[in-house]
Parts: sequence; C-alpha cells; structure tokens
Amino acid sequence: MNRREFTQYASLTSLASLAPSVYANAASSDIEKLNKSLQRPDRIVLMVELKGGNDGLNTLVPFEDELYYKLRPNIAIKNSLHLEGDMGINPYLKPLMNLWKEGDMAWVQGVGYKDASRSHFHSADVWETGNTSGKGSEGWISQALKNHKYELNGIVLGDNNLGPMAGEQGRSVAMMNSEEFLTQTKYLNKEIYHADNDALSHMLGVQNQINLAAKMLEEKLKNARPSSINFPNSSFGRNLEQVDRMITNGVHLPVYKVTLDGFDTHANQRNTHNNRMHHLSQGLDAFVRSMKHHKLWNNVMVVTYSEFGRRVQENNSGGTDHGSGSVNLVLGGSINGGLYGKTPSLKAEDLVKGDLSHEIDFRQVYATVAQRWWKRPSPWGTQHRPIQFV
Repeated sequence: MNRREFTQYASLTSLASLAPSVYANAASSDIEKLNKSLQRPDRIVLMVELKGGNDGLNTLVPFEDELYYKLRPNIAIKNSLHLEGDMGINPYLKPLMNLWKEGDMAWVQGVGYKDASRSHFHSADVWETGNTSGKGSEGWISQALKNHKYELNGIVLGDNNLGPMAGEQGRSVAMMNSEEFLTQTKYLNKEIYHADNDALSHMLGVQNQINLAAKMLEEKLKNARPSSINFPNSSFGRNLEQVDRMITNGVHLPVYKVTLDGFDTHANQRNTHNNRMHHLSQGLDAFVRSMKHHKLWNNVMVVTYSEFGRRVQENNSGGTDHGSGSVNLVLGGSINGGLYGKTPSLKAEDLVKGDLSHEIDFRQVYATVAQRWWKRPSPWGTQHRPIQFV
C-alpha cells in the first residue's frame, strides 16, 4: 500500500468495523460464499434513529387526558388519529394508519432507563450500546450478532457513525450512499494484507472488510432496476430508497440503519415536530409499499429509537426541553401489532423530575429483536425480558 493509497484508505476507515477474525485470506470463493448466503430473504431489521430527542407524547397521544392539554396548552395535538382506548397517533403519521388496521404496527410506550441522561451524546451512547453508564464502545447490535453466519452484519446509510453496529465485532459498513462508496473503494488496493502488529492488523482488517463489502454491493447492484415506488425527495427519503434498492436486489443483511434528524424541539415545536412526523411517515410508507410489492414485508421489521424523550410540560418558547421516557414504533408484516406497556401517568406525583416515568427498559425492546426476531442470545442474558410484539 503506497502513501496515496493509504491516505485514501484512511478516509474510509470510519466506514467499517469488524472482528479481528475476519477473513485473513479473503478470495473470490469468499465472495461467492457470501453471495450465496444473501440469495434468500432473512429476518432484516431497519433501525430508524429519530435524532435530537423525539417527543413521545406528541407522537403517541393520550388524547383523553385533561392533564395533557393543561400541561401543553400551545403544543398539544388536538386531532390525533384514534388507535384504541384513549390513545391516538400524530395526524401526520396518517400514511401509516393502514398498518395499524392490518396488525402490522406496534407501539411500545413508557420506554426508558433509570437515572436517564439528558445529554444528547451521553444518552445516544447509552441507547446504542445498551450500557447505561454510557461508557460502552460496542453497539448492542454488534453484541447480538457476534459469530453470526454473515460476514457482513449491516449497513448504515447517510451517516458515518455506525452507532449500534460499532465495535470490534461490528462487521458493518457506514456510507453516505452506495454510489459514492463504490467510487471511493476503487482507489483501494484490492490485495489482502497480513500484519503481526495489532493496530496495523486491525486497520488492514478494516480494509479487507471494505473490499468485501464493495465487491458484494458491486455484484448485487450492477444490474439493479429503478424502483417502481416513488420515494420522497429528501435526505431521509433518499436513504430509505438506498436501503430499498439493496434489499430488493438481494443484499439481505441482518440490519440497516438510517437517521431522521431535527427532533431537538426546544422552540416552536408544533410545526417542527409535525414536519418530522410527516417526513417519517412519507418515507416509511414508500419503503413499506416497496417491501410489499416485492413480497418481502414479512421478512422486514422497522424499529425507531431516539436518545431521549421530552419534558411533559411545554416551555415558554412553545417547545419542550430534554426529558426521558418515550415510545418506540415497530412495523412489520410478521409482528404482533398493538399497544405495549402501561401508558405513563402525567400526574405531578408520578413524574420523575418533570419527566415521564418508564415501565419498560429500552433493552427489553432490543432483547426482543435479538431473541425473538433474529433467534440470537440477548446481550444481557435473561436480565431484560422480551416483549411480545414478535
């Protein structure tokens, strides 16, 4: 590897993480083996990060609770779409309502963790590693998929942060888009290197993993047809379209991740949050329609997460400040739709420093994905019991 190649490679090292045991002598037979394992749909998860701290109360709305309107006189949702009982959803999620009627939508409410952090960075680390100290370096997905049959666990679209797929066992790739990734990897030396030095060995291992991913994507996408579904012309929509393109052309990896940002709604929340709900529903609706069109909907599960929720009471700027306790949305053709968890009380004596209390530890959601969807051991053993949405 010459200096120019090393410099070009160094700019890509944030794109992947892998186990040191990844093929030291990867060859064409390894690519063929990987391709064969990707021929059939498996249980795929699409993680959707709602970045900034999604307001759960204006997403899953307790529309008959008088306290909700008293504490939020300016930002309360007054025209929610009824689900069941006294719960509804934000009206800008309307494109997804048919999924509720079909039993393909689940809401997990009252989700959080004890002594929750209100720091974006610290709490994001907690949610992505499953370590409440925020000091973990290995994502929960990397932990769940250790020794998985695939050589590549997943792909992050539109972001260079691997998030829940980070770590030595990650075997995942992050890219802005597949075209740019394939263009960049053309500059890499395609030889497979060995090294006795641990640090250099890891770097060369990352290069080997990037090469493996590039060859796989090039093979699967070279004859890819344009989607018959129109995706929104937004960053979120384009990233979902990339995921759709990969899945429908045979890149059936265990997990994909995309991000929708803009949820840090300290001021003028009504319009901002409704706009985010609109982008979320429009993008996911297009993705779901494509999965159904390609007969893949029963093989896919969509899970949203955010680093924290918002305070119960609105602030003086018509927004909400950092809080805790929120909701996860789960979609899929093979899930058990419905409402899960107890609706958090808005009474002052039941709040935790002005925040919603939580009944469900967020790691229960992840344990459900690992154990009941992927049929993998939970990273936390039996400590956090799965939920029955799968």
